[in-house]
Amino acid sequence: MDLRYQILNETFGYDSFRPGQLPLINAILSGRDAFGVLPTGAGKSLCYQLPALLLPGITLVLSPLISLMDDQVSALRRIGIPACCIHSAMSMQDYRTAVRLLREGRCKLVYVSPERLQRPDFLSLLHSLPLSLVVVDEAHCISQWGHDFRPSYRRIPEVLASLAVRPVIAAFTATATPRVRQDITDCLHLRNPERITTSFDRPNLFFDVRRTENKDTDLLRFLKRQETFPGILYCSTRKAAEHTAALLQENNISALPYHAGMDADARAANQEAFLRDRISVLCATNAFGMGINKPNVRFVVHYQIPSSPENYYQEAGRAGRDGSPAICLLLYSEQDAALQRYLIEKEPENPALSDEEVRQLQRENFRRLQCMQRYACSDGCLREEILRYFGEQASDFCGTCCNCDAAGEMRDVTVDAQKLLSCVYRVKERADLDTLIDILRGVPTPLIRQNQWDTVSTFGILPDNDPKQLAALAAHLIHRQYLITDETDRSLHLCARAKQVLFHGETVSMMVRTRTTRQMRDLRAARHSAKPKLFAALSDLRRRLADRQGVPPSMVMSDRVLEKLCETPPQTEQELNTALGSESGTLSRFSEKILSVIANHQ
Repeated sequence: MDLRYQILNETFGYDSFRPGQLPLINAILSGRDAFGVLPTGAGKSLCYQLPALLLPGITLVLSPLISLMDDQVSALRRIGIPACCIHSAMSMQDYRTAVRLLREGRCKLVYVSPERLQRPDFLSLLHSLPLSLVVVDEAHCISQWGHDFRPSYRRIPEVLASLAVRPVIAAFTATATPRVRQDITDCLHLRNPERITTSFDRPNLFFDVRRTENKDTDLLRFLKRQETFPGILYCSTRKAAEHTAALLQENNISALPYHAGMDADARAANQEAFLRDRISVLCATNAFGMGINKPNVRFVVHYQIPSSPENYYQEAGRAGRDGSPAICLLLYSEQDAALQRYLIEKEPENPALSDEEVRQLQRENFRRLQCMQRYACSDGCLREEILRYFGEQASDFCGTCCNCDAAGEMRDVTVDAQKLLSCVYRVKERADLDTLIDILRGVPTPLIRQNQWDTVSTFGILPDNDPKQLAALAAHLIHRQYLITDETDRSLHLCARAKQVLFHGETVSMMVRTRTTRQMRDLRAARHSAKPKLFAALSDLRRRLADRQGVPPSMVMSDRVLEKLCETPPQTEQELNTALGSESGTLSRFSEKILSVIANHQ
């Protein structure tokens, strides 16, 4: 039997490789550099962990987060792979043990942060080790055009060049635009790499955006319709993570917070409760999620807009990693974008960057935020919006996003668009959206009177229009590039295309929803809804079995297996083995308990 497939099956427990994995593995094993851009949940880790077992020397993995390193090493040790990590949070005794194992050749993979490469003692150790492979994880961090640039990554090529023998270099990321991909290749000096970029599309994910004035109400409404858990609720601030966790608890939804400001033990305990399915929702900042292997997340809700499409898609992509349907919901309000702009402006100074590089990076961060706002305000296919951002062609109708799924009609909104654009012109492009809406509706606020905007011809020209409708129209005009928002003071400015509408007869059409089928979509996305009680009972059995073994529930039985058992409940052990398929061997010792639960729910 081919050793690659034998290790895949016997060590990692998979029957087949996922798209893109095998070419990357073959390239590494043949001594060729590799560069993989695979979306969250596509199995990037396997692409270097499997070759590490077949290569003669040690594999060095450069990873950005301590929690990510610890999780990866724990997972590898659990399946019998000798691995270790070296980082600042470990004790001196653990550090010495890791160094000893590496020197004695008893460790196949070692995880460190790029910052560790700046320490002379570690560099000395590195030069004494037989390195076969160096892996740069989260490789987008090396690019100034990436969404999470870290100057410490720039030191990697210098360190690699100092090695007596150049190892194979492999770089991996989940989110990189074409520009960032080229920058990664250039910065790391990859030599004729095997390049694999699999589709960013995740067909099992349903994308939903709800522009809302009352997030708590809409959040609770969404969660109370959910029949399947667990889920992740992402917040931009620690305060919001604490607030939402308390809100859900008050409404009888089991939830806990997770953020970097918590005590490390409390944070670890809350993460463990989520991984073991002891709570329904984890309310977290972006400190949670990287490297976490939890396949059965049924939804990811963003309570506030993230700073970039890269961050959004990486976090949303933690839903449905088992291939079953899952929902990605973004709750959007204009105030969220203001928060992200504030965070970008207050980004801590980085001494490794020049003043011009800092300004350049800030401009790039503002550009990414505008792309994220365009997604939130789009009335077109959301899936196409995401895929196009990452350089992938896609249909303008997917059928599995809120815009494609909603019933509506295209309406001519040219007259109202002309009035709004004209108002921007009349106030000399000095007013923000809220003020413009007040002017159009004829609301004489102190600010409007102070600037004498109550005397312009567009004051009160749309007195009966709903503010939400005007906000949606403005968002549409921004999305279609008739308007642009100034990042400094949030004032709206006319783009060149606006002249075509104001003076040359160009029409503006906009999709207006007449009714929505979101609730039906939510229910369809939960495959288990037909037999929720049986699914819940089997989930409870799975959790108890997992607790006894000290592993996450998904390692006992996947959600797909539970779905199959609910769709056609087996009555005999033979029928159960047929339903379990390749998992029947590992679950045979639990067959009596599984059949008992099913019998009690017939």
